[in-house]
Amino acid sequence: MRHRAILIAFLLAASVAGTVPDARAQGTVASDGRVLDIQCADAQLQKRNTPSWRALRAPQDVGLPLFGGDHVKCGGTGYVEILIPAGKKQITKALSPFPIDAIEAAQKTENCDVQSAEIPCALRRLGIVGATRGRAADSRILWPAEGSAVLPEHFVIRWTPVPQKITLSILTEAKDATLWGPAETDGKTGELKSEAADSALAEYKTKPGTQGLILTFTIGNANDWEEAHFSLLKGRPEQELNAQLDFWNKNSDGLAQRMGRGYSFSRHKLFSEAADEYDAALKSAPGSRYLLEDALQASRLAGRAPRVKELESQVAALPEAGNP
Repeated sequence: MRHRAILIAFLLAASVAGTVPDARAQGTVASDGRVLDIQCADAQLQKRNTPSWRALRAPQDVGLPLFGGDHVKCGGTGYVEILIPAGKKQITKALSPFPIDAIEAAQKTENCDVQSAEIPCALRRLGIVGATRGRAADSRILWPAEGSAVLPEHFVIRWTPVPQKITLSILTEAKDATLWGPAETDGKTGELKSEAADSALAEYKTKPGTQGLILTFTIGNANDWEEAHFSLLKGRPEQELNAQLDFWNKNSDGLAQRMGRGYSFSRHKLFSEAADEYDAALKSAPGSRYLLEDALQASRLAGRAPRVKELESQVAALPEAGNP
């Protein structure tokens, strides 16, 4: 049970505070719960240290972060389902008002030397500027982003479209070997999925060592180029990811499962896979501002420019958010 509570705390440990143009929407304050479903006509939330209540409405408040000291209630028939470290909880009229407890200090502390806080702290840092270098503002390489990780079977290259031919290569970090390329392609497409690149990365993954990789991007001639450093997920980090995904698959379903898997992929800098999970989560509540912002953040980090524009339009079309 202790192991399960800590793993569920992973999901709660990072929450989106808002959307801004530079894709740094994640907040620095860890949440203690999330709203998963609202099936109550008179669902309400009371924020900590405030006497007033505000209505909780579906679908826009699905995914809403909750904090220690908040109270949730259902004043009529039905329920409000929330996720807390103990698992899913359905708040009915009989259980109202239900208090949200703060996740224990060891799981939220900045002192990440505390063993029980190791993974929650790692996830929490993902929501803070500087957790990953990400894409430089003027870089034409959208994915893989600087400092990101990839899985060979899902590898794809994305860039800002250009009217010229481009040449792509993957090198070892020491630049002593070329794993794939040089490969010339149409710069206007903005994306390339190569089976040859997938195979080269899969073969390299079987070799000992953890040397990083470099994607080189050259336009026209060798005088106009740039590069992005990335890595393959392997060894202990891959084992940890698989264990977390297995936990979410066995102990949750629906929205909680997608959010948990999304955070696990994000923790390992697999932002492309995380974006897929958040997109799937959105199908449960397509009008949720919080899930839209999660999906938008992940798509930005994954360099999915068309998807980013689509999600930005959806966020802009939402009604004004309620008072926190």
